[in-house]
Amino acid sequence: MPFIGISLLFSIVAIVHVVKTDRSQLWIMVLLALPGIGVLAYLAVEVLPGLVQGRTSRMFTNTITKTLNQGRTFDEAKRDYTLSKSAQSACNLADLHCEREEYAEAADLYHGALTGHNENNPDIMRKLAHARFELQQFDQAKNTLDTLIANNPDYKNQDAHLLYARTLAELNDISGATEEYETLINYYTGPEPTYRFAKLLQKTGKSDRANVLFKQIIDKADLSPKHYRNLHSEWINKARREL
Repeated sequence: MPFIGISLLFSIVAIVHVVKTDRSQLWIMVLLALPGIGVLAYLAVEVLPGLVQGRTSRMFTNTITKTLNQGRTFDEAKRDYTLSKSAQSACNLADLHCEREEYAEAADLYHGALTGHNENNPDIMRKLAHARFELQQFDQAKNTLDTLIANNPDYKNQDAHLLYARTLAELNDISGATEEYETLINYYTGPEPTYRFAKLLQKTGKSDRANVLFKQIIDKADLSPKHYRNLHSEWINKARREL
């Protein structure tokens, strides 16, 4: 009993702090529902990071906050879509399904949003193609991208271009994928297409050219600022392992 009383007392103090410092009202619900654990979470997320500044504490704060808000955001998107099945609400909900790797649900929503004046919307079509790619529906993904290009000849998007190259590779259209990658590596802002192209070259027995591309990734990383290396660390590290 004394422990419960102390927990409630700390929760009340934390709630007062939430109100006075204008923190998210979601914390009040957490503190009331989980008096003991809620206080510890509030201290870890809202109070300690202010006392101990640093990248690690900020990352921890962002992770906890995102976890607390994720379910609420998804429920709100579902509610909005239920109330108004507009293309915007469908895409908002589909985007969240993609974050949860629920690509079948996302594909259905994106496909349903391609109506009326959004029938040939290139951004929605790109997202639909991505969902179908993740479902390993490579023929459908290619058809979607082909339709996108045919109806939006002036549309330029490097991620859509990369997706097209990856789709051709999955369909074993090596010459087509090679042609797309040769263009991509000359303008894409990161090393991902260079790495993927190098892996495709390895697969087709062209290891010498692949190694040249892996080395290009590493050389550029070594000459680039820390921000670039952090942003593209996945592909840089993979290239290092290949060599």
